[in-house]
Amino acid sequence: MVNVTELIAKTRTELSGDPQRDLQYLMDLAKQYRREENAAEITAALAELGFSLMPKDAQEHMRKTTFVRGKRMDLAFHNAMELISEGKTQEAEALLAEMADVIHEHFEIGDKKWFCFRNPFEYHLYRMYYPTVTDFDRAPFDFAHYLTMYGFVLLENHKVRAAAQAVERGIRFNPVNADVRFELAEIYKFAGNPEKLLQINRDTLRICTTPSRIARTLCNMGYYCVMKQEFYDAAVFYFKSLCFESNRAVELELTDVTRRLHTMGRMFEKPTNGQILDTFEKYDLSVPPNNDLVNLAVTLGESARDHRQPQLVGLFYRVAYDLTNEPRFKKILEEVDKELGFQTPENAPKDETVHPDITMTQYSEDASAD
Repeated sequence: MVNVTELIAKTRTELSGDPQRDLQYLMDLAKQYRREENAAEITAALAELGFSLMPKDAQEHMRKTTFVRGKRMDLAFHNAMELISEGKTQEAEALLAEMADVIHEHFEIGDKKWFCFRNPFEYHLYRMYYPTVTDFDRAPFDFAHYLTMYGFVLLENHKVRAAAQAVERGIRFNPVNADVRFELAEIYKFAGNPEKLLQINRDTLRICTTPSRIARTLCNMGYYCVMKQEFYDAAVFYFKSLCFESNRAVELELTDVTRRLHTMGRMFEKPTNGQILDTFEKYDLSVPPNNDLVNLAVTLGESARDHRQPQLVGLFYRVAYDLTNEPRFKKILEEVDKELGFQTPENAPKDETVHPDITMTQYSEDASAD
C-alpha cells in the first residue's frame, strides 16, 4: 500500500511552479495510482494538493460551484455513501439533496452542456449517437453517479417519483452509460410501470458494452414480459440472458415461466434463431451484440494503434472482445499486454497463478483512460 504522506511530500519536491503543468502532473499521478488498494485516499490527497496550487479566484469559483457543507463534492459524496452503508438513509438523502441543488444551479441551468464520460469509448459513443451536439465540456465530478445514488436513496425512502427524476437527471450527464439506466429500470419495476420499463430497456440495450450488461437488460425484458403476462416471450429473454452470463436468479426465473407455460399446456424448448429474432422484433429490439458498437471499437482501436497509444488500443479492443468473444481481438489484447509489460499466463512465473483474463482487465471500460 502506498504511503500517502510520503507520496505527497515527494510530489511537492517535483512540482515545477507552473500551475497548469503541475495540475496535469497531479492528474497523471492519480491515473498512475488508480489501481492501488488506497487509490481513493491517494486521489483525495492529490486533489487537495492540486486545489492549493490554483489561483485564489479559481479556488473561490470552485468552492462556489463544487463544494457542499465546506467540502469538495467528491468528499461529501463519500460521506453520503458512509451514511448509506450505516442505514442512515434520511441523513444521506439530505446531504445528496444539497449536492443535487449545487449541481442544478451551476451545471444544469444555461445553454452549455456538461458530461461525465468515464472513458474515451463513452465519449466517442456519445459523438456517434449525438453528432450534432458539439458544444459541451467535462463535468468536474461524476454527477451521473452522484444523482443516481440520490435516486437510489429516494427510492429507499419511498419517494418513487422524485427518485425517477433524480436518475433521469443523472442520465443526462452520461446518456451512454448503461449502469445509470439500470437504476431507472429498478424504479420502474418497483413502481409497476411496464411501458416505462420497456422504453428504458430499449434505450439501454443499444449501449451495452459487456456481456453482463446485456444479460441484465435482457433479464429486465423478461421481467417486463411477465408483467404483461407474455410468458413465452419472457422465457426467450431469460434464456438469451443466460447465454451472455450465467446467473442462478435468472435460471430460477426461467424455470418459473416455463412452469407457468406448462400449466397453460405449452412447452418451452430451446428457441431457434428465428424464434429469438421474432421475439426481439416484436418489442422493437435488435438481437445483441450491437454491431455499431463493435465497429466503433475496432475503428477506434486501429486509430489508436496508428498513433501508438497501446493503452487505448487495449481499452477499445477490450470492448470489441467483450461483445464478440472473437479470438482475433483477444490476440490483439495479448499483444498489447506484452508491449506494456503486463503478465500473461504464458510469461507469468511458474509458482504464481494468473487468471487468463487478468491482464486484459487492465483495459476495463469502467476505468478512465483519457
